[in-house]
Amino acid sequence: MNERDLARQLQRELSSGSLGASFAVPGSTWKLHALRAARILAGLTVGIILWQIMAWVMNSGGNALDFPGPFETIKRLWQYLFCNQSMYGHSVYEHILATIRRLIVAFALACALGIPLLGYFNSIYEIGIVPVSLLQMIPGLAWLPVAILLFGLGDDSAIFIIFAVSSMVITIGTASGIRMVPDVLVNAARMSGASGLTVFFQVLIPQASASIINAMRLGMASAWRVLIAAEMIVGTGIGIGYSVQMTRDLLDYVGAFACIAVICLVGLLFDRVLLGGIEQLMRNRIEGGKR
Repeated sequence: MNERDLARQLQRELSSGSLGASFAVPGSTWKLHALRAARILAGLTVGIILWQIMAWVMNSGGNALDFPGPFETIKRLWQYLFCNQSMYGHSVYEHILATIRRLIVAFALACALGIPLLGYFNSIYEIGIVPVSLLQMIPGLAWLPVAILLFGLGDDSAIFIIFAVSSMVITIGTASGIRMVPDVLVNAARMSGASGLTVFFQVLIPQASASIINAMRLGMASAWRVLIAAEMIVGTGIGIGYSVQMTRDLLDYVGAFACIAVICLVGLLFDRVLLGGIEQLMRNRIEGGKR
């Protein structure tokens, strides 16, 4: 099939919307969900066993402070989750919701900037990738002076730090994926009369979807790590990171481990269940299309 024939085929698909629909996320099977859940539970079990062994080893040395094990940590976490025990002035759910709200706002802004920045404006890639790469080299907490100068202490500073870190990761990953899309598809779509936005949303985004999802996962991981650290520093007054800071000041190490468990569980939910599930569904759809 030459480019002219391909252009005519793409024109029909673009007009009918079938090209974008072919990459739509389909429903998953219960078997796939059960297998993923079993793998997650197996990984958690291994981690808990290693944690208990470490606690036994550390506490056998006669340290002044006991190293919290999984069972006492789970007991404290149970009290936070189901017995309405206050966690430094707020319930655990209020802390989690405050942290997730900051994460969602910052991550949405990062995606809104990062995906089109060098993806849609691909013509400026060679110039734009230089400052983006330089900004990516800045560690998350190194943005703290800039955040405080711009927004002072509080929520806005935490959101800015998360945005600054994750947007650079998403920008580079998305741009790299879009640059791997074959030029023949882009040229054929343009020959069919498709506008720049149509090419971007119905050709480039579907073709680079795997790279974009991977960039979002990396961006989410970076955002989650720096969010907890930012909450410990910028004086948010509520949030999981703020709770970790309070446990350190009060030498409440069981509470600290309970907070760490919450951090791990929420991060696992976002990465493995949400973004990981979307990635797996898209792979299944693409492989099904090939068959």
